[in-house]
Amino acid sequence: MPSRATCGTVAAILVVAATSGCAEAPAGPSELPLSPVASTDARLSEIDDIALVSEQVVCAIDSYETQVRCSDRAGNPVGLFGREGEGPGEFGGLAAIERGPQGTVGIVDLGLSRLSFHTPSGALVSQVGMPPRFAPHSIAGRSVYGIGVEFPDGTVGDGGTWIPKEVDAVSGEMLWERSDIEDLADTSCGKVRKGWPDGKGGFVFWACQAELVFLADRAATHASVVASPTYTEELPNQRDIDRFIETLASMGSIGGGSASSAAFEVYADEFKETPKRWFLTPEPIKFDLEGRLWVATTRDRDRYSYLDLWSGQVYIGTVRIRDRLLGYDLLGTTLAALVERTPDRYGIAKRAVDWYEVPALDFGK
Repeated sequence: MPSRATCGTVAAILVVAATSGCAEAPAGPSELPLSPVASTDARLSEIDDIALVSEQVVCAIDSYETQVRCSDRAGNPVGLFGREGEGPGEFGGLAAIERGPQGTVGIVDLGLSRLSFHTPSGALVSQVGMPPRFAPHSIAGRSVYGIGVEFPDGTVGDGGTWIPKEVDAVSGEMLWERSDIEDLADTSCGKVRKGWPDGKGGFVFWACQAELVFLADRAATHASVVASPTYTEELPNQRDIDRFIETLASMGSIGGGSASSAAFEVYADEFKETPKRWFLTPEPIKFDLEGRLWVATTRDRDRYSYLDLWSGQVYIGTVRIRDRLLGYDLLGTTLAALVERTPDRYGIAKRAVDWYEVPALDFGK
């Protein structure tokens, strides 16, 4: 993995900006750097997910307070709602947030197996129970898309089979599912993961380290597998490692218990030596106003982050934004990026939402 460049490095080495006295790193081939048009502060949360309700309003989950916060581009509060509980407007296990129909925000509550829709100010519009073992990850119209995971041999060692499903957002009724996607796609690892509807009747899934799986329509008998042309094998950087250790520590303390660093040292060591997956979780894939496919990657994610753009199965170019990307959303000509700033001298990294305008992108092709 290449070492990090600093100010004063010889001219043969590209300098990445570390202070105001350093030049910005030049963009590579087919790479377009973007500058935000606005920035707002964001709360610390274990959920790296945001939803654009409009091109001016973004909503995010505050997992530590079991609340949803909505604000505008200037950072002015639009709504703050939710608390722990099982009643209307209460949450038992916040997991994800999505843009809902007619200016609403959809809240995925895996603790209660429930999906609820609210106005940005917090008024409850509707709620519906979700089928067992169904994890929603996107909403389109009155359909909710997600996955179910099955373990045919009874073991969890290989991660099981991920089954794409569609559920009615009003009734909670299962509308569609396919358990044979892995049989249709010749991926390098034999696995297919989450998929998103492309708005034309098909789906795009991510698979393995750096492969995209294109299903032309939900009844197709073959899926095309395309490896990302920008993929480069990278080991986790220090911020990746720190986040992994924090997650292990959090999991070790569930239920009031505790875990010392020695208890998960072996997992951390293995993580450090394993090339990181190319696709950013929880949601790497989005489609923009022009039907282009956006894929958020884990490339660098230190001073810069990178999103690849595709037109159908053809790679167009890469957009570069500042800081460490955690989650993002697209609506109209607006890109909202939830990012983590560079840690200060005390090791504290603030969170923010950077707003970008992407009406047209010129990669010089």
